[in-house]
Amino acid sequence: MVTRTLMLLVAAVSFGCRSEPGVSPPQQTATPRSTTAQSIPLEMRVGWVAGSCLATANKTLTAGSTVTVVSMDDRSTIVDGRVIGAATSDATCPALLQDRRKQNESKWSFYELKLAASVDLGIGVTGDTNVVQGGIDLTGDGKPETFTQCATSEGVSFRIWDGTPYKGQPLWSGYYYLGYDAEANCPP
Repeated sequence: MVTRTLMLLVAAVSFGCRSEPGVSPPQQTATPRSTTAQSIPLEMRVGWVAGSCLATANKTLTAGSTVTVVSMDDRSTIVDGRVIGAATSDATCPALLQDRRKQNESKWSFYELKLAASVDLGIGVTGDTNVVQGGIDLTGDGKPETFTQCATSEGVSFRIWDGTPYKGQPLWSGYYYLGYDAEANCPP
């Protein structure tokens, strides 16, 4: 009797775990690799990148901190990197050139980066990132956010969107003051 009950129990469990023919198992959504990264405010995890220089509101990054950069070059690519240390010279950080230094330093802290590939302009995310198909998921919903950059009359505007770019409010925005006139191309 015990053997028969055990066999029925095993059979019931086995059949209960099967999925219907033609029905796919539920899709798992991506989850962030680090709950610590998600607990840090986005404005402290993100910044804009010019060359090998990261500008961020975070004043506490240390050498060796990981950075994932979404390159805003002709084709958007993801580039891994690490913080070398604080950037203090315009030789490694063009945002610190004499004609733009004061304006840029009023809001940002600057760090020199060691990147796996060269980047002209981009947006950097520090710490653990959740790379998903099509980009980086910063909100934990399994979908990549949209990273944009456009020129203003005196600089470059960087933004991250959780939906259609330039509709509503961005999740994050940053501004790189260039110190000279530029041809604006940002959407209204």
